[in-house]
Amino acid sequence: MREARVVVIGGGVAGASVLYHLTRLGWSDVVLVEKDELTSGSTWHAAGLCTQFNSSYNMMNLLRYSIELYQSLEAETGQAVDYHRCGSLRLATSRDRLDEFHHRKGVADALGVPFEIIEPERARELFPLAHFDDVVAAAYLPTDGFIDPSALTHALAKGAQAKGAEIVRHAAVTGIERDRGGWLVRMSKGDVRAEIVVNAAGQWAREIGRMVGIELPIVPIEHHYLITEPVA
Repeated sequence: MREARVVVIGGGVAGASVLYHLTRLGWSDVVLVEKDELTSGSTWHAAGLCTQFNSSYNMMNLLRYSIELYQSLEAETGQAVDYHRCGSLRLATSRDRLDEFHHRKGVADALGVPFEIIEPERARELFPLAHFDDVVAAAYLPTDGFIDPSALTHALAKGAQAKGAEIVRHAAVTGIERDRGGWLVRMSKGDVRAEIVVNAAGQWAREIGRMVGIELPIVPIEHHYLITEPVA
């Protein structure tokens, strides 16, 4: 039977990130279990948008760190993550919205996040497809961008494995039980005993929670997206 300090359930970007950061903290005795392949849940078709625009100091700081990590992860792991720093725009059509922009800019300035409040003319130069007739101003974050979620997941997994983490694929979790002050995670590929279990199962997190008597308010929702030809 495997034994580990931590078992992470779920091989999407969240689970891979937890595994990676545990190893960065020196926790090498960690295992990630995934019932199929990495990113085979909702991660592989996520939009991958990376923005630091947030009203919370802690969340903006976390988002700032994430973007910094994405820009160094390829050099560390050898796995491309395909991060594109294209910047982002948010439009204010009222003075109240502009006041909100100034508040968030104050948070950004404290954290060192590039954040500009620009005139509509400058916003039109950055994104000429939009209509700016009723726009008062825009918030421009030049270091925002987008990333390939699948590539990012594999980079995080590779980085974690390089520091001693184990990843078990095609191992469905069938039950979780209390065991000697820790947890016994029952899987289709053999059981693993752990001190801590992290539920990173994404759209299946509710089912995992029910295995230990916890009802998580998570409901999968079908999304739609468009794929277009280039727009002139």
